[in-house]
Amino acid sequence: METTLNAASNPAMANKLLEDVNNIVAQEVMAPTIPEVVIPSLPETTVELPGGLYDPFEGNLMKTAEVRELTGSDEEAIVRISEPGKALLTILEKATVSVGGKPVTKEMFGQLLAGDREMLLLAIRKATFGSEIVVEAVCDKCPEVQTFTIDLNTDVEIKELEDPINDRRFTMNLKAGVAKVSLPTGDVQAKIINAPNKNSAELDTLLLASCVSEIGDQPVLGDVRIKNLGIKDRRDILEEIAKRNPGPQLSEIKKACGKCGQEVQLPLTLAELFRS
Repeated sequence: METTLNAASNPAMANKLLEDVNNIVAQEVMAPTIPEVVIPSLPETTVELPGGLYDPFEGNLMKTAEVRELTGSDEEAIVRISEPGKALLTILEKATVSVGGKPVTKEMFGQLLAGDREMLLLAIRKATFGSEIVVEAVCDKCPEVQTFTIDLNTDVEIKELEDPINDRRFTMNLKAGVAKVSLPTGDVQAKIINAPNKNSAELDTLLLASCVSEIGDQPVLGDVRIKNLGIKDRRDILEEIAKRNPGPQLSEIKKACGKCGQEVQLPLTLAELFRS
C-alpha cells in the first residue's frame, strides 16, 4: 500500500515500475520454449535370484544376476531349435550376462538351481517383450472366452528359499526309509532335456536319481534303487521337490473374471513366455 502511494505521488518511481514490468513481460515472451524431453525407461535387467549361486569352497552366496534383451541374431539361432526345452536353454545361455558380477560360465549355469534359471528366463522375457502378456481363458461361471492381461511384475508370485544355503537339501520319510534329497540344478535339467526318447516315467526316474542321494542310510548309486521305489514314494518325492523349489510360480497365476469377479486360473509355461 505504501509503495503504491509513493509511486502515485512520484512520477519517476511510477515510470521505473512500469519499465520493470515491461522488461519482465518481454523476457517471458522472448524466452524460447524448451520442450520436455521424455526419456523412455530401459528394461530392467538386474535379477534377484530366489535361491542364489552358492560356492561351498568360498562360502559365498551370489544373489544378483544380469540379463539382456534378445536380439535378432539370437532369434535366428533359437528358431532353428525345434525342441522347447533346448530352445529355452539356448535363450538362457545367450541372454544371461553375469551372476554375482562375474561373467556367467557353463559351469555356473549347471550349478544354478532350477528355480533360479526360471527366474532368469522370466527376466529375459521382460527385458525383450515387456512385462505384459495377453492370454485367453474361460471362467467357470461365464461360458465365454475372455482376454486377460497378465503383468509379470505383479501377478507372478516369486518363492524364495528362507535359508538359501541349508534349504537346498532336505530329508523326508518314505515307506522305504528316510530319503536325502537335493533341489534340482541346471545340470539335472540338462540331463532331462538331452535325454532321447524318454517317456514321463523315465524322465521322473532320471530326475529322482539325480536328486536323491540316500534312502534308508544307503547311498543311491545309479537308478536301480529309484526304479525299485514304490510309485507313492516316487510321487511323494516329486511333489516335495515341486513344493520346495524356489522361483516364479507361473502355474499359480490367477486373475479376476471381468464379468463375475471369480478368480480364473491362468497357468503359464516357460515356453509360453516367449510366444509374443
